[in-house]
Formats: sequence, structure tokens, C-alpha cells
Amino acid sequence: MTHGALVLAGGGLSGIAWETGVLLGILETEPDAAASILGSPTTLIGTSAGSNVAAHIAAGTPLKTLYERQLDDTTDEIFVEVDFVSFMASMAAAQSEATSADDARRRIGDIAKSTETVDREVRRAVIESRLRGLFWGDRDLRITAVDADTGVAIVFDRTSGVSLIDAVEASSAVPGVWPVVSLAGRRYIDGGVRTMANADLAQGFDPVLVLIPQAERTPTGTAIPAAELDSLAPSRVRVIYADDASVAAFGTNPLDPGVRRPSAIAGRDLGQRVAAEIASFWLG
Repeated sequence: MTHGALVLAGGGLSGIAWETGVLLGILETEPDAAASILGSPTTLIGTSAGSNVAAHIAAGTPLKTLYERQLDDTTDEIFVEVDFVSFMASMAAAQSEATSADDARRRIGDIAKSTETVDREVRRAVIESRLRGLFWGDRDLRITAVDADTGVAIVFDRTSGVSLIDAVEASSAVPGVWPVVSLAGRRYIDGGVRTMANADLAQGFDPVLVLIPQAERTPTGTAIPAAELDSLAPSRVRVIYADDASVAAFGTNPLDPGVRRPSAIAGRDLGQRVAAEIASFWLG
């Protein structure tokens, strides 16, 4: 075993706000534990929404600064109306005849490639606004995505030959909602197409803290498959799931910029309430 890992899952704009709030709540209540969780040598693994938060943590952006951005009504984010019941149904239909996990993800990639969205330049400007000039540093930061043509999952890091903005844009490319991201001759979609958290990528790290902006139980099963968490044994693992107040704050459309404020506030409250438990887990 080696040092710990912080895993930040996908979840749209509500996920970015909520994860920021949870971590700030822990920092305010248990600063020593938070400093260990957020600081080097902890490995950071980010998927979609989580890749945005992880990029800022790696760069040392103060959590209070990130939190205050979530409360600001002024934003460069794009409102998009998404019927997530229909969205999930279309994703399930694409996978129903798949012969393998890669084939299932490839079929979702086909949906992404065939769906008309905003221009990539417009979407990229949003990511650039979120990251505000950040670049790969010395931290062990790992960002997930999926090859839209093959369905093969990929992990970007500072050695991958793509910019941090490119990696986060690819990781956040929700299929059928945002444009596919072309990088070095390949096309990529959201890392959450593999799993929402990709927690199994933290194998070999101890302890592992996972934040996922979903209730533990969802209409389609569990937010994180049991096998995904079991793969981390014998490491100590703790997952922070969204509580009822957080789920209510997310609303029905996690891509609505209007959910940022309530999601951040709910996350901060939850972080403060679980901080002592997290400190005991991480430092124990």
C-alpha cells in the first residue's frame, strides 16, 4: 500500500458545487484532516464534474474561492434542458445488445457522435472559464475519459501529452449533451460512461475517500457498484453519498446552473456534519 487517494465522481454542475461544499465543510471543521486529504501526496482521481474540482485542488485553489464561485449568480455556464429519464433510457437501450463493456460504451459513443450539440468552441470556453488558466503541475492528478470510437476507458495525467483543459473537457463531455472532444486523432466522451466514480482506479492506495453526488441507492441500483468498491480491498474505503437534503438541492436537472448555489450549501452542511467521522477514518 501507498499514500491515500481522493476520488471525485461525476454529477454535472450540481456535482461540482456539492463536492466543493463537502470538502469546504470538512476543512472548516477538521482542518488537519482536510489538509492531509487535499494535500500532497494524496492522489486525485476525477471524473467529469469531479475532474473540474480535482484540477483546482491540484493547483491549490482555495476551497473557499471555489465555493464562492458556486454561489455567484453570474456564470459562463450554459443552461441545457435534459430529460434524464429519457437520457438514461437511451443509454440503457444503447447498451442492451452490447457484447462487452467496451462495446456498450462504444454504442454510447455513437449516440454522442450523432447528436447535434453546441459547437465545441462554445463548450470549451466554458471549461476554460471554470479552470481559469490552470495547467498540469506536480500533483498526481488522474482524469478519466472514454474513447468514443472504441469504448475503451482512458486516464489522462500530466504525462499524456494533452493540456489539463483538454483532459477536463473530454472527461466532462456528457454524451448526447456536449460535443465529443477530439484530441490527437482520437475522440472522447465523459469518463462517467465507464462508471460515475471510477473508484476502482484507486486500487493500491490507502486510505481511499470517495465523493459521489448521488444517494447511495438510486432507481437503477447503487450509486457505486459493490464490485467497484470491493476491488479496493484491503484498503480502507469511505464513501460520502448525497443525503436527502443534497438530493433535493440537485433538483431534476444537474446541468442547470441554478442548482449550483443550493447544491454547494447542502454539500457544505453535510461536510461539516461528517467531518469528525472523516477525520477519524483518514487519520486513524
